[in-house]
Amino acid sequence: MSYQQLSADERFQLYQLRQSGESMRAIGRKLGRSHTTISRELRRYEADEQGYRPDKAQQQSQWRRQQSKTAFASVSAECIESIKQCLALYHSPEQIAGRLKRQEQEYVSHETIYQMLYQDYAGMGGYLKYLRHRRAKRKKRSSKQSKRGQIPNRVGIEERPAVADLKREIGHWEGDTMIGAQHHGAIATFVDKATKYLVARAMLNRTAQTLNNSAIRAFKVIGIGRVKTMTFDNGKEFSGHEEIARELRASCYFANPYCSWERGLNEHTNGLLRQFFPKGTNFEEVRQKDVDEAVKLINHRPRKALGYRTPHEVFWGHSGSGAVQI
Repeated sequence: MSYQQLSADERFQLYQLRQSGESMRAIGRKLGRSHTTISRELRRYEADEQGYRPDKAQQQSQWRRQQSKTAFASVSAECIESIKQCLALYHSPEQIAGRLKRQEQEYVSHETIYQMLYQDYAGMGGYLKYLRHRRAKRKKRSSKQSKRGQIPNRVGIEERPAVADLKREIGHWEGDTMIGAQHHGAIATFVDKATKYLVARAMLNRTAQTLNNSAIRAFKVIGIGRVKTMTFDNGKEFSGHEEIARELRASCYFANPYCSWERGLNEHTNGLLRQFFPKGTNFEEVRQKDVDEAVKLINHRPRKALGYRTPHEVFWGHSGSGAVQI
């Protein structure tokens, strides 16, 4: 099996497990990876005094991959001539690459062949006429997806008031969605940073309008004055954040991509909720009554960070403008 780089999600999980003191072998088992892969990842990206940081590792990995694809100097003249001969026989780049690999010759990926064709490397531009789809320019594979999930008027977390990070003022919330099995239904979750108080709503789908309706209905019951800021991930279900901000008279912000720890409390609380709704649950079959029962148990659970008081006691024991005394 060929080696595959860790994904952004795997890097975040590795970071969390590493912080909790798990061994490399234990981390490998939980991620379904070899412990040598974990060791190589940490050795490569754990070089400075800050230790392993998943966002930095992801950026460096993407840069290394880009650098490895910038030139065709490693492709020999003999291989290029062989590719030209196959193209002249109307073989596709995929067929050529597959044949080279099967014959254990010098290997060139089909994507590299396409790049050489469209960049007219070593005179290969003249062989474009042999392709079944002859385009003047290489069609970008991600062009249709580049606009998906974009959030209009998005405001980054770096603009959020510093008081939200102090976790001493009620009203600064983190928001996310838990997805059901086969993407059937979802649960919208919101957690107050200061008190760990959880609000959750069952949803039949993850459209922006459904999310907005659920959030607005839930917080109007709690009290609009208890909402100052909302910080979301970059899911397209939050693309209607401006309506939420307007209805709740709050400010909405978004964490950076692949930086789930910027909403670490929300991620942790979703894990608590998963105890009642494990992965594989069809959320279309979950009633709001079931969600309310689970949320009640979580909000009435003593928390060490709150001096063993419950989120319910701390949240409702202070006014929306007051400070939380731990």
